[in-house]
Amino acid sequence: MAHRFPGKTALTTACLLALPALAAASAGGSGRDPWTDLGLKFVNFAILAGGLFYFLRKPVRQALADRHENVRKALEDARKAKEDAQAKVREYGQRVANLEQEISTIRDQVQAEAERQKNQIVAEAQTAADSIRRQAAAAGTNEVKRAQDALRGEVVELAMQLAQELLAKGYTAQDQKKAVQQTIENVEGIH
Repeated sequence: MAHRFPGKTALTTACLLALPALAAASAGGSGRDPWTDLGLKFVNFAILAGGLFYFLRKPVRQALADRHENVRKALEDARKAKEDAQAKVREYGQRVANLEQEISTIRDQVQAEAERQKNQIVAEAQTAADSIRRQAAAAGTNEVKRAQDALRGEVVELAMQLAQELLAKGYTAQDQKKAVQQTIENVEGIH
């Protein structure tokens, strides 16, 4: 904010113009009429006021214009700052609203993922249980078959021993046929 004041020449000129009026006004005790003194003082004041007005009008006008411009700029800056602050408040409000929505979305995603993993674990457990049941059933079936095979083997062996004993005691051919037939029927009954 630059103020333009008149230079030394203008100030000297103003002082020289006011000098006769000052001299006349200061000679107040010379026995003149009080109205004349008052008139001289008025002329002195008018010259001083006129000189001040003449020399200071441009700097004062410029200072007032500068001040007006500075106030206008300050008001414009304040308006812009207010608009920026309001925009930031709206932005932060929107972020907070979006944040709550994001939290809700993330919560839903986590719950869905937990449910999916739970279902996957249950399905894997069910598959494992079914596999264990099949393996147990297969093992049981194999054990039953092995036991049946072992039992058949024993029955065949016992039948052979019985047949040998009967042969050894001298059975007739007819007795041997009956014994073999009975053994075969016993073996078939086991199956």
